[in-house]
Amino acid sequence: MYEKLFEPIKIGSMELKNRLFVPAMSTLTATPEGASTEQFIAYHERKAQGGWGFIITEYFGVAPYVGFFPRMLGIWNDELIESHKELTRRVHAAGAKIGAQISHSGRETYIAVSDENLVAPSPYMDVAGEKKPRELTVAEIKEIVSQYGDTARNLKKAGFDAVEIYAAHGYLISNFLSKYSNKRTDEYGGCLENRMRFLLEIIKDTREKVGPDFPILVRLSTREFVPGGISMGETRVIVKKLEQAGVDAIDCSQGIFTVSYNIVEPMQVDNCAFVDASEEIKKVVNIPVLTAGRINEACLAETVLLTGKADMVGMGRASLADPDFPKKVQEGRIEDIRYCIGCVQACIGGNMRGENCHCLVNPELDREFELKPNPVAKRKKIFIAGGGVAGCEAAIVAAQRGHDVTLFEKSDKLGGTWLIAALPLYKSELLTFVGWQKHELAKLHVKIELNTELTKEMIAQHQPDEVIVATGCKPFIPNIPGHDMPHVVQANDVLQQNVRCGKNVVVLGGGSVGVETAEYIAWFGSNVTIVEMREDILIGCERETMLMLRQGIKENGIQVYTDSKVCEIGEGTVTLERKGKKIVLEEVDHVVVAAGSKPVNTLEAEVKELGIPVRVIGDSKQVRNGLHAILEGYMAGYEI
Repeated sequence: MYEKLFEPIKIGSMELKNRLFVPAMSTLTATPEGASTEQFIAYHERKAQGGWGFIITEYFGVAPYVGFFPRMLGIWNDELIESHKELTRRVHAAGAKIGAQISHSGRETYIAVSDENLVAPSPYMDVAGEKKPRELTVAEIKEIVSQYGDTARNLKKAGFDAVEIYAAHGYLISNFLSKYSNKRTDEYGGCLENRMRFLLEIIKDTREKVGPDFPILVRLSTREFVPGGISMGETRVIVKKLEQAGVDAIDCSQGIFTVSYNIVEPMQVDNCAFVDASEEIKKVVNIPVLTAGRINEACLAETVLLTGKADMVGMGRASLADPDFPKKVQEGRIEDIRYCIGCVQACIGGNMRGENCHCLVNPELDREFELKPNPVAKRKKIFIAGGGVAGCEAAIVAAQRGHDVTLFEKSDKLGGTWLIAALPLYKSELLTFVGWQKHELAKLHVKIELNTELTKEMIAQHQPDEVIVATGCKPFIPNIPGHDMPHVVQANDVLQQNVRCGKNVVVLGGGSVGVETAEYIAWFGSNVTIVEMREDILIGCERETMLMLRQGIKENGIQVYTDSKVCEIGEGTVTLERKGKKIVLEEVDHVVVAAGSKPVNTLEAEVKELGIPVRVIGDSKQVRNGLHAILEGYMAGYEI
C-alpha cells in the first residue's frame, strides 16, 4: 500500500529514499546572527527520524537583514558554516537528505531593524507593503547575483545536499519575473525574456560556484493570482529556460504575500488545490517536479503521484502535525497519524506574531530540544475532569509517562466545545484531532467515564494522587436590555442546529466565531448582519483565515457594522449606537450572540479542601485559542 510514495527518486546526483519532502517553513529559531541552534537542529533531526526523504530548511538570506522575518539563517562567513555542519551531520545520521533555500526578500524585507535592503526591480510597494522600496541599479543587481552563488557555495561546504533558489511568493526574484512588480525598461524589465534575466544569471553564477554535480532546485509561484501577475503561460516558458540552464528540479508553489492564503492555505482552501499547476509544468520539462499545498493525507499524496501530477509531494504542515508521518504510513499505522487541520494558528500565524513556529495539534513541535522522554519514577492515580481536547491531551501524556489515568466527561462524547468548533463551513478537519485523541486513549488503556461528572464526593472516596480540572469554558449572553427574549440565541445553538434562524439575522460579535457563524447562517439562506463593538472584525485572527473569511462575507452579502454598541434588543429590532448616532435594524427574526465565553470551574476549591494536588487547564481560553488549551493539557500530563 502507498508503494508510489516510497519509490526512490533522483534529483540531479542526489538519491532520495522516498518521494515525501518537507518544504521550507520558517521556524525563527536561528541565532540573531543566522547560526543553527540546538532547537533548530533538533526540529530537523526529528523530521529525519520520522522518515521524510528530503527536508528543505527555511531560507538562508544572501546577505544580512534581507529576510521577511526579523530572524533568518545566514552563512556568509566561516563561523556560520561551521554552525550549520552540525545540522547536516545529524540530519544525515537520522537518514534524510537536506537542502537549503536561498533568498532575498526584496520589497517584502523586514524593515524594523533597517530599511537599506528594502529593494525591488521598481520603486513600488505591494498592497500589503509598509514603505516604497528602492529601485535596484544594474550594479546592485550584479552584486546580489553573486551573493546567491556565494551563499550556495558556502551551503555546499556546510554539508547540504542541495540548494533551492527561492523565486516565489513576491520576494526579490519573483519581483523581477512578474509584470505585477517589475516596471523596468532596461534589460531586466519589459518582455519575459528580460524579466527572466536576473534569475538566469543567478542560476549561472550558482552553478559555476557549486560545480556540475550539486543539485539546484528552483521554487516558483506558478501563478500569482494578482492583476498582471505571473501566469501559467509564462511559467511554462520560465521552467523550460531553467531546465536548459541546468536546474535539477522545479518546486511548484503559487501566490504572493498579498494573497497569502494561496501560499499557506487555511482550511477554507480545498485539499490538493494546486496540483494541476505542477501537472502543467511536467508537460514541458523532463526534470523532477515537486508540488505542495493542503496535501495532508497519505491517500491524497499517493494519488498525486499515481496520476502523474508531480514527482514528489511536499507535506510541510503535515510534518509539523506529525513528524513520524512517513514512518507510520510505511508501517501501515494510518490510525496513529495526527493530521494537520489547516488552522494556520501556530505555524505561519505564530511567525506573523514574531513567535517560533508551533503546531496547534502537536505541542512538542519546536520543543524537541527540551522535551525529553520523561517516564515516571512513581506511578500515580490521576483523575481528570473534562473530556475536551485539553483534558484528553493531559490524559494521553500522563498515561504515556506511566500513570494510571481516569478521564471523566459529563456528556456522552469526548471532544467538548471542539466538536462545535468543527461545525462551521470548511472546518470539519478539526474532527481528525478528536479521532486521533480517542485512538491514543484507547491504545493507552485510559479509563473513560462518559455521562459522569467528577465530584468532590467521588474524589474523597477514591483518593487520587492528583486531579486535573479541564472543564473549559461556556459561552454567555451579555446583559443587554432584551437579552432574555426568546429570539436571542447563542452561536453554539445555531451551529448545532438546535435553532433554525429566520430570514433576517443579526450576529453580535465580529470575532472568528461570529464571522464563521454568520457565514454558516448565510449558507442556509438568511440575510445576515454582523455587529462588532471594536473598530474592525476578525482582530487577532490569522491573516490567511481572515482574508478567506472576509472573502466569504463579500460573497454572501453579509452587512457589517463595526465600532457599534448594541443598546437594546427589541421585538424584531436591534438598536445600535455608532459614532454618537442611533441605528435601528428592523425586521430582525433572530439575534445570534457570539460575544465570548467564560470559565466553568467549580471543582478546584473543593479538591483543595481535600488536600489533594489540583491544577486547572484550559479554563480561560476560547476554542479559537485551542493551541493554548492543548499545550496546557500536554504540559500538565508531562509535569505530573
